[in-house]
Amino acid sequence: MEADLIAALATSGATALVAAAATDTWQSTRDAFARVFRRAGRDDVVTAELDNVVARLNREDAVDGQRATLDTLTALWAARLREVLQDYPEAAADIQDAIDQAHTGVTPRDGALGDLSVRSARDVYVSGRDQTITHHHSPATPDHNAG
Repeated sequence: MEADLIAALATSGATALVAAAATDTWQSTRDAFARVFRRAGRDDVVTAELDNVVARLNREDAVDGQRATLDTLTALWAARLREVLQDYPEAAADIQDAIDQAHTGVTPRDGALGDLSVRSARDVYVSGRDQTITHHHSPATPDHNAG
C-alpha cells in the first residue's frame, strides 16, 4: 500500500473516530475501531484508550481547548492507524468499514446539526454550543426610504 494512501486512510479514520465521540454512534464506532486493532493484534491497551477519547473531550469546556484536544486526539489515532496499515495492509477494509460506521446516522447528542444563514441590517447575536461562525461583511445596502 502506498504511503500517501496509508496516510489518507489513517487520517480519515482518525477524524471519523474522534468526531464520532460526540455523537450517538460512539459505541458502535468505538467497537468497529476496536475490531481493527484486535484483528491487527494490537488490542492490549487500545480498548481502554478508545474509552478515554470521550472522557478527554468532555473535560474540555473552552472551545479553544476542545479544538486542541480534537487535533491532538486525531493526530494520535492517525499515527496508530498508520502503523496498523503499514504492518497489516489488510486492515484497510476494516478501517473503511469503521469509517462508514462512524458516518451512519451521525447526529449530535445535544441538538441539531446544520447551517444557519442570517441577513440583517442590524447586529445579530447568536448563542449556542459547539459553533463555528463565519462572518461575511458586505457593504451597507443603500436605504431607499431615506431622503
